[in-house]
Amino acid sequence: MSSKQSFKISQVGRSVLLALAATASMMPALAQETTTEDSKEVERIEVSGRLMSSAASAAAERREQPYVAELLGMEQISRAGDSNAATALRRVTGLTLVKDKFIYVRGLGERYSSTLLNGAMVPSPDPTRNVIPLDMFPAGIIESLVVQKAYSPELPAAFGGGSVNIRTASIPLQRSFNLSVGTGYNSLNSDDAYTYNGGGDDWKGSDDGTRSMSPELRAALDQYGTINQINIAEALGGINQSNLAQAATIVRELGLNFNRDVDVQRENIKPDFDGSVSFGDKFDIGSSVFGVMAGVSYDRSTQNIEEQERYFSVSGDDLVPLNIYDDIKGTEHQVKLSGMLNFGLELDENHRFETASIYLRDTKDEVKVKNGDSIETVNEEDRFNTDTSLRYEERSMFSNQIRGRHMLPWLYDISIDWQYTDAKAERDAPGEIEYRYVNERQADGSYSSFLRRNQNAVNYSFGKMEDDTENGSWNAKLPFTLGKAEMSLNGGYSYFERTRESETNLFNFNTVGYSLEQLSQKFSDIFSDESILNTANGFQISNVTTQADDYIAAQMIDAAYVGMEMNYDYLLRLNFGVRYEDFRQISIPLNADGEISGNIEEFPLQEDGYYPSLSLTWFVSEELQARFGYSSTVVRPDLREVTPVLFIDPLTDFKVTGFSGLQSTDVTSYDARLEWYYDESNYSVGVFYKDLDKPIESIELSGSDGNLLMSFRNGDTGEVYGLEAEFLQQLNVLQGDNWLDNFFVAGNFTYSESEITIQPFAGTDLTNLKRPLNGHSKHVVNFQLGFDSDNDEHNATLTYNVFGKRIAFAGVNDKDDAYEQPFNSLDFVYSYTPFESTSVKLSMKNILDEDVEIMQQGELLQRRVEGQSYGLSFSYKY
Repeated sequence: MSSKQSFKISQVGRSVLLALAATASMMPALAQETTTEDSKEVERIEVSGRLMSSAASAAAERREQPYVAELLGMEQISRAGDSNAATALRRVTGLTLVKDKFIYVRGLGERYSSTLLNGAMVPSPDPTRNVIPLDMFPAGIIESLVVQKAYSPELPAAFGGGSVNIRTASIPLQRSFNLSVGTGYNSLNSDDAYTYNGGGDDWKGSDDGTRSMSPELRAALDQYGTINQINIAEALGGINQSNLAQAATIVRELGLNFNRDVDVQRENIKPDFDGSVSFGDKFDIGSSVFGVMAGVSYDRSTQNIEEQERYFSVSGDDLVPLNIYDDIKGTEHQVKLSGMLNFGLELDENHRFETASIYLRDTKDEVKVKNGDSIETVNEEDRFNTDTSLRYEERSMFSNQIRGRHMLPWLYDISIDWQYTDAKAERDAPGEIEYRYVNERQADGSYSSFLRRNQNAVNYSFGKMEDDTENGSWNAKLPFTLGKAEMSLNGGYSYFERTRESETNLFNFNTVGYSLEQLSQKFSDIFSDESILNTANGFQISNVTTQADDYIAAQMIDAAYVGMEMNYDYLLRLNFGVRYEDFRQISIPLNADGEISGNIEEFPLQEDGYYPSLSLTWFVSEELQARFGYSSTVVRPDLREVTPVLFIDPLTDFKVTGFSGLQSTDVTSYDARLEWYYDESNYSVGVFYKDLDKPIESIELSGSDGNLLMSFRNGDTGEVYGLEAEFLQQLNVLQGDNWLDNFFVAGNFTYSESEITIQPFAGTDLTNLKRPLNGHSKHVVNFQLGFDSDNDEHNATLTYNVFGKRIAFAGVNDKDDAYEQPFNSLDFVYSYTPFESTSVKLSMKNILDEDVEIMQQGELLQRRVEGQSYGLSFSYKY
């Protein structure tokens, strides 16, 4: 089962992994299930056409929802110019977007949120995160986004700050056809793009085989295990002169199997392009209705990179630089492809069946060139480094779902819904490369540049991860009447299973035998076939085996819940219930020989528990209602976080290693909220409190090369509490007809405080043992100013979003905590609809031209220039 044995993990198969986990008395699964349409009604905040008509329907639905939840509809997403689920969710009360991928709910990090797809739990194709990168879901396949902030027992118990349910388009009400094309431009793209042969501008978004590991290299791994001269000589029969010579030849010739034609070049940037097409129709079959919805979306974009990176130690009250890279340039080429095919059959008003097949693929090809100083050159005026990295990554997810809803009037009006989902996520990162040129100033003031002479001069990485999940659930609801009270008894069951296979192969090029003159050439010449085969250069490759790089893992959850809903005389509504979950998990790191690395007794995690919730709504008057809520939930560590395997966080470039001793976080939540509804406005204000037992935090370990090394540990206790408010108001403050009737304002505001206490740990020296939670922002503000013309031909929206500073990572060794600084986002979208079926849309993003920055004690640690983005699109529909 070694990564050096042709990824034989896959031969173990799902059944063996599940048996392994069960034998070890653990196997987790993050539960998932669908929720019934009847029991999960949500607030609809749609802003399309005339705003107030949408607001009226929103008010009607808000009164019906039992738990605090919000919904973004298709029209609102389209109106604001959102290209995917992530950007759309920025405008929900208390939500902030991180790295354009992950959401923070009420100022809490992404670990405190969860994502469902049509009510089902699906795997994340990003192995560094438990949650799905929401930018992978294009707006074209989304019918609505539901954000539930208060827990209800039909949801998985892994619920911290909130849950996002992505609902894809279902059976259409009538025949529909939608076509859109668009283009975009970023202000950073005024310079040429960075690329390399076989990379960059690839419209397909799939590797052509030049990056992937060759069959010859794979066969060598299977045959020898660890590739180096000594190990191969031993495999050939023992250490002697003949076998060493033969092994040296084998090692040299294996070097020919790497993609070495990767010299960085500059070329003109092509305009971005995106397009989508969808079709839906329904057909009457006697008394039944059959429907189909299909769509495909494609997006190709290029954006230049401009960054800074620094890392410091501390001396007294001052920070002393260890790494300074103030000149980082590069380009990210990205291709997104998605497809959807849904079928539905409505036998009659009581029985409905649906299927949903969704495919998502996101390919990124990044070239980054960093000029600056590492720990070796930071104090040398006449030397600096040029570090080059090529990172290619394909992420994909394929999900098949079948679900049904049934009303049984002959059986006490019981309603039942069920679903079964099978999904697979993959991440393939073949042939990623890193190398460093050292620049030295000569006597005449010019600089000479050469690839460093080192045993690890060039690093190649081949990574692959596969996640397979399947889950099923059913929910039932029995309504009945008791006096003035309308009652319903709810219950259900769900299960979730996951298996993961992860492999990483790391290789180094040894250039110790090369001369500086040879190393002064470009990369492809230094490692040409002739140069590699020249015995005088002493070229060697070796694969890194100093740590476990591979792992296998499995999870299982069995869950059941019961609940009760009571509506008393249109005065009170009470919802309460409890969920039981049996959670089992095992994650096993493997060394180069496929053997278990570490103590297997530390790897299993098994827990079960009851998770109650309660929600009370008091209808004070026709315009005013009050809500109160309580719940007990859990936040569990991700597979990657509990596996002691080193990886690079793609969002921060930090080195991260897991910790097998992590425990789950128990979360107790309280909510209270007032909601006012009027004909032309609505307002709400609420308070919340969360108590966290053993919160999981990211901490810095002691690194050895002047770079950040991160890991995870449990704190002792934590708490989050705050206030949130939102409003929607048309600007018709004057009597009679006036131009202000066409404008509206909408917004929300969240203010919260957090505190965590954490004990000292071996391997690190935390500066503050009492501080705010990682990723928590004290305030989040969203504001919209919108315009709708009387004839609906012109629509415009100005959107502002900002979050308060938040801890990026905790300080160590007397350094203060590092804070990501507030980011003020101002976006504008204008839509012109000259005909009923045709529209043109213009968008402008980051108008204020803000940068993303992380600061520590007044010093800049990271800076990323976002640039200003502009988009133009055309759409046609009937």
